[in-house]
Amino acid sequence: MTERRSKPRMRVDSVAFIITRIGNPVVCRIKDQSADGARLFVDSVLGIPNQFRLVVQKTGEEFSATVVWRGPQEIGVAFLEMQGVLAVAPNAFPSLPVAIPLGPDPGFYAPENTAERPASGSACEP
Repeated sequence: MTERRSKPRMRVDSVAFIITRIGNPVVCRIKDQSADGARLFVDSVLGIPNQFRLVVQKTGEEFSATVVWRGPQEIGVAFLEMQGVLAVAPNAFPSLPVAIPLGPDPGFYAPENTAERPASGSACEP
């Protein structure tokens, strides 16, 4: 069999979602991928249209895809264009320290701390 791809595919094995114009997203696995397309593994190819968006769960990358071939549980797609990043993966950016105040908020009065509450009839009450 002659290789017809213009760019070599690399083994990926990533979770992705097939997003159609109607219906719920279909979970699939990207088995291998190149810059031009991918081979997807699905439970069933029934109901999957010839064109859809493919969103990679880990990276959030979004591709506009068209079906080139179908098998019982596999789909070969060509990427029409990359749409960008739909969502950011949790590990996409390095962790940065965040300052979180742990002391009491001066505007908050806990029910058990009635001594600090404003007196009845003060300007805070109607």
